Amino acid sequence: MTSRQISTRPRRRGRFALTAAVAVATAAGFAVVPLSAAGAATVGTKAVAAAVTASTLTRVESPGTALSAAAVDLAAYGYTESEFYSEGTADRYRGATASATSDATVIDGGWDYRTRVLVRAPEPSRFNGTLLVEWTNVTIGLDADFVFAEAHASLLRDGYAIAVVSAQKVGVDRLTTWSPDRYGALSVDADNVDPVGGGNVDPCGTAPCAGDPLSWDVFTQTAAALKANLGDDPALPGLTVQNVIATGQSQSASRLTAYYNAIQPIQGFFDGFVFWDRATAPLRSDVGVPAISVDSEGLSNVYPPFPDSASTRTWEVAGSTHGSLYAADYVDAMFDRDGGLLGPDGQPESFSAWVEPSCEVVPAFSTVPAGLVVAAAIHAVKDWIETGTPAAPSLFFDRLDDGTIERDASGRIEGGVRLAEFVVPTAEISAFNGTAFPCSVSGSHRYYSDAEMLALYGTHDSYVAQVRQVTDAAAEAGYLLPADAVATVATAEASTVAVSPTAPVPPSSTPSASATPTAAAGAGSSLAATGLDTAPWMIGGMTLAGLGAALALIVASRRRGRPAGRR
Repeated sequence: MTSRQISTRPRRRGRFALTAAVAVATAAGFAVVPLSAAGAATVGTKAVAAAVTASTLTRVESPGTALSAAAVDLAAYGYTESEFYSEGTADRYRGATASATSDATVIDGGWDYRTRVLVRAPEPSRFNGTLLVEWTNVTIGLDADFVFAEAHASLLRDGYAIAVVSAQKVGVDRLTTWSPDRYGALSVDADNVDPVGGGNVDPCGTAPCAGDPLSWDVFTQTAAALKANLGDDPALPGLTVQNVIATGQSQSASRLTAYYNAIQPIQGFFDGFVFWDRATAPLRSDVGVPAISVDSEGLSNVYPPFPDSASTRTWEVAGSTHGSLYAADYVDAMFDRDGGLLGPDGQPESFSAWVEPSCEVVPAFSTVPAGLVVAAAIHAVKDWIETGTPAAPSLFFDRLDDGTIERDASGRIEGGVRLAEFVVPTAEISAFNGTAFPCSVSGSHRYYSDAEMLALYGTHDSYVAQVRQVTDAAAEAGYLLPADAVATVATAEASTVAVSPTAPVPPSSTPSASATPTAAAGAGSSLAATGLDTAPWMIGGMTLAGLGAALALIVASRRRGRPAGRR
């Protein structure tokens, strides 16, 4: 077998969807109650908010670790994590659905709620001005912050303030049973019967169901309180929030699709949105708030591509699954620590143990780190808000006129965002795994042997050159952050991929700024973003000058677990 080469064939129809000119809204301050001390941006696409009532935040003083607290050493990144109760009164809305093409309407108000929010705050000197608010996914029966799981290394390196909101009944109810002492007073319950004609206020099936009719205001009001950041015990001490981005994954991304289409037009609170796998309906073109949906190959057979607009984008990621191996490892660590996920026998189990009974092939999950693209999307939305510079264009998988996805002779998908872990792989990966959910969209992986990688790439230098070529292209096009590009190439250089048994191990050396076409002096770089087991837990933000020392840890990690470059 000869060395694997990068395809240079012309791009085919359907690869890019270029957008029209962006309508830039006139910047205006938020009418938040209480009014935030933060001033509105003077450029960009700042949303214009109606009066949004902020919830009341009270610090949780109970001892012990919060359920679903961060499963990474935040202190190593210069962060702290706090938990707050969030309480207020919410409205119920009619017409808040993902496929909405018009604004939701208020049915009534005065519904009391009390939930919780986890707040991860950087040191003031590292704060980049943006608060990222994640709507937790509750598909598994408890809160899981899958966006943070995928992209935490990049987000923490880059100085975002991060909030994780429990907005739905399933998650809140599990909190109350997990620790009655800590969470027993929480509730987001409300009557879900529409007073006009019956039926469910919050669509959750044709039969009567509890639903989450208060979730829209729970999410908005909690975010508004964090942005205002007032009081004697502020949740974000020393920080002034300039803009707020909403995010969520899968089930919570679907909730945010409904929010974008039906609630955002009437509340105007959030400045931007990032959906990770994915927006589940076309996003309205008249909302005018920057939004990017990052979509996996794993769901490519479930949803068709949706058209974009001047303010929306879709980035489809080749080889990615509904959750990557790196996110699964993170969530496993969180669930193993907390014991919050219960198996059929009533005993605690890991996320992987929940997924793998539905698999035809194990181990599950793709090694393509889609979180790097999610991080790039969040950065692109932030830049769009602040400067008015649109994000990179939509990038779809190649499809025939009948919608059939095009694949090469080996069955690999064509088009989309293409990362080195897909184009220059160190593992055989599939985005699909049988027909039973959740493994059907979770994929699988098998690491190549040393002999297979030597046959694929011929030499270590050839492997590194191909990684650099693909990585530079993704970074230059705007689908990968420069710091993550630097770390990807550095990991390839430090690996033993395609090293002949008689050749010396490659030295650990500091990569130059030319490793990526847009790398700048002082840009942060994160080995955690490469997916190495030890790096995310040991290394916080670092400059290019500090990367050489970090590479020694990569070499050391080869002796303790997976070989560098194999993850």
